Amino acid sequence: MTHTPSPHHPPPPETPSPPHRPSPSYVPRPHAPSGHAPSGHAPVGPPVDAARFLRTVLRVDGVSTAVTGVLLVAALVPLTTLTGMPGPFAVAFGVFQLCGAAGLLWIARHPVPRPPLVRAVVAVNAASAVACAVLALGGVLPLTAFGAVFLLCGALIVGVYAVLEWAGLRRALGVGGAGRAR
Repeated sequence: MTHTPSPHHPPPPETPSPPHRPSPSYVPRPHAPSGHAPSGHAPVGPPVDAARFLRTVLRVDGVSTAVTGVLLVAALVPLTTLTGMPGPFAVAFGVFQLCGAAGLLWIARHPVPRPPLVRAVVAVNAASAVACAVLALGGVLPLTAFGAVFLLCGALIVGVYAVLEWAGLRRALGVGGAGRAR
């Protein structure tokens, strides 16, 4: 049995729904203003939604850095045999990685990571990428071929994180293609 509209009760006319307007997602940031606030208003930071990409990259960087640090410390004997890295260097490098991972995850926990901290992360990642490449190719350590490839892969990965974090910072600050991040 199907229902057909009767002439006495026509279907209600369709009315267009009003356009959806999301509420602003700005977070007040009195400790780190991102620009000039209008007179009498508290400064506001970048939109939380714009910082989502940055937080995600920082978290992934933090987790992968922690995994590398644990690997360097926990698998010391097999890793030093495979790579040729001296044991004390591998342990120190692993501890450095674990400390860096804690810092990255701490920075990423903020709804809008503080720009000076993100700039520091980018600088440390860029310097780490260069250092890994120099160690891999410079003959500073008695590396095996696998050890050189291991460090070169690390340099590439850390360099990519630096670029992605810089791009995420620029996006969070609303900086366009030709502008400079503040």
